[in-house]
Amino acid sequence: MNDRDDQPRFVLMIGLVALIVAVVILVFFGIGYLFGRVFL
Repeated sequence: MNDRDDQPRFVLMIGLVALIVAVVILVFFGIGYLFGRVFL
C-alpha cells in the first residue's frame, strides 16, 4: 500500500466535488436571478 498513489486521487476528488458545488450554486443563482427579472 502506497500513500503517495492515493494522495493525487484524493485531491482530484475534492477538486471535482468543489467544482460541482460551485456549478450548482451558479446555476441556482442564475435561475433565481432570471425568476426575479421575470416576476418582479
